[in-house]
Formats: sequence, structure tokens, C-alpha cells
Amino acid sequence: MTANANKYLQIFTALTDQIWSGKYVANQQLPSENELAKQYHVSRITSKRALQELANIGLVERRQGRGTFVRSGFTIHQQTGQILLIIPFATEAGLGDYIAGIKAVLAKRNQELIVVENNSFSIEQLDQLATQYDGIIFYPQDLATELTQINAILLRHFPFVLIDQTATGLPVPSVVADNTQGGYLATTTLIQHEHQKIAFLSQTGLTQALNSSVAQRYFGYLQALSEHDLNFATTTKESYTLTQNDFIELLPYLKEHQVSAIVCENDIMALRLLEFLQQKQINVPEQISVIGFDNIPKTATSQPQLTTITQNFREIGQQAATLLQQRIDNPYDPQIKQITVPVELKARASVKTLPQPSEIKPN
Repeated sequence: MTANANKYLQIFTALTDQIWSGKYVANQQLPSENELAKQYHVSRITSKRALQELANIGLVERRQGRGTFVRSGFTIHQQTGQILLIIPFATEAGLGDYIAGIKAVLAKRNQELIVVENNSFSIEQLDQLATQYDGIIFYPQDLATELTQINAILLRHFPFVLIDQTATGLPVPSVVADNTQGGYLATTTLIQHEHQKIAFLSQTGLTQALNSSVAQRYFGYLQALSEHDLNFATTTKESYTLTQNDFIELLPYLKEHQVSAIVCENDIMALRLLEFLQQKQINVPEQISVIGFDNIPKTATSQPQLTTITQNFREIGQQAATLLQQRIDNPYDPQIKQITVPVELKARASVKTLPQPSEIKPN
């Protein structure tokens, strides 16, 4: 590292520490480029770079002709050592080891994790939450309807990270599984087992939630069908209506379209489907193959054991907690990181290879 680079970092670090220590407060002017150059015995180019880097991380505003000022909304949040995780399901629901991953990161700072369900959280509590917690990791139940809460947290610059769902352009750090890859992988697996009529089932209305994780899985399903020149696909409307009223419309649909395999939006849906098919004396995988998504514990003991797409919940939790620590260190940083974690196939016993059609011999 050159001497000038050392000097630039020295100025940058000193001013950053002074801002966070409260020496400079919101709207207060920092020393000018010339003043810093003289104080640190560097060129004006070096002092200018230090001030610009402070602007790049969102701590100051460069006002043309006036100087450099601490951003107008800057406040210092008093640390409590507590992090809030908001999830839409009970912690014993078996939907992944997010908590272990989060705690592994929090332990490095001796922080405590508090877990609540979405229905226990309301926007009216935001002022109180800001005094109780250092940040929030939020697993949306319905991103569209919870956007009001998310917006309020965002505008307060309260450290905040989304897991499982995000939306294109939403300026909130997030960590999600690669749901499109998962839908593609599930469908491609069935195609490799010689299935050509593959359905997709969802308990979520896809037309109402195109940014949802389930919609991304459906898009991956369509991508795989398209790449293999298969022209049968469940429509977004059908994927939802076929699951309603205890699958009342499903069997006629499967028969009409000669469906031999089904991709389910998640394991809960797949396990419900296995139970329904057993009641109707339809054998899986002998008569129809089924793939789920999530690899919850029950899939390893279902009859048959469910082939599924596994998310690395621990990795998602660790990445989310790491992003949150970065936002706690500087909630004003304009760089919004959105991380996608790969998924993998967990092959079990609910998928069968269909016999290949006889080759047509030339006359």
C-alpha cells in the first residue's frame, strides 16, 4: 500500500470514528479538503478522496460550493445486544435451521436472538422495537401485504434484512434460496427420468405474487420445459385451483392430460398430496412421481420418502446475520446486497424412471 493510500485511509478512518462517536452530528460541516490536506500533510487530491469515500458509504453529503456535511438524517442508535427474527411459522415447524446459522454469527458479538411470529409484529411497535433491538431479520409471509411495514423500517434506516423473499429493485438487503434454480432442477430431474407431462401445484395464487419464492420456482419449471421442447405446462391459475377443496379437481386433470409427475411448491404441499393419493389408492412413484421443495424433516420419514429440493437454511441464516451486522455498523450505506444461495436435489423414493418408448424403426 502506498503512502498516499495510507494517508487517505487515515483521514477516512479518523473522520468515520469521529462521526460515530458523536463529535460531528447531523448537518454539521466537516473540515474542508484544504484544511484536511494541511492537517494531515497530504495533497488535496488525497483529502478529497477521503471525503468522497465518506459520501460513498452514506455518512456525509457533498454540497457543491458549500462543503461536506454529516447527512441530515444521521442518528446514532444505542446498542442493546439483541436481534429480532420475525418468521411466519413456529420455530418447531421444521422449516429449516435458520436460527442455528444466525446464532453462529451473533455469538461473535455476544448478541442474543429473540424470535417472534409475524402475527405478533405490528408497525405501531416500530419506535419501541428501535429501542429494544439492534436490528431485524424478517421472513415475510406475504411480501406485498407486508410492504407497508418494510417501508417504514427502511425509511427509518433501522438495520433490517429480508430472508426467503425479496422483490426486484427493493432497496433492502436480502438472502434467498435460488428458487428459480430449484424449480428448474426439480423439473429437469423428472425429465431425465423420462417424464414429459409434468404438472406444478401451488397453494399460493401465483398471479397475485409474481415476486414470491413460489413464483420463482414456477418460472424455473417453465424454463426446464421450454429447454426440453415440452409444450405441456400447468397454467398459473390451474396450479392453484387444482389444490383447492382437498384436490377435488386434480384426478380428472391428471387423467385428461396423462400427467406422470408433479412438482409441488413446497414439502408441506407435497406431503398433503402424498396423503391424498394414498387415500385414492394411487401409488407413488409407481403411478405418479412427486417432488417437493425445502427438505423438511418429515420428508425423510414419509411413505414413500419424498424426493425434494433442499435449501441450505443454515447458510441462509449465516448470510442474513452477516448482512445485518454490516447494516448495524452502517445503516446508511447505499450499497444494498442481495445474496442468492444455491439449492440441491435430495433424491429419495418418490420419483420413478418411466420406460422409454420403443424406437421407431425405419421401413
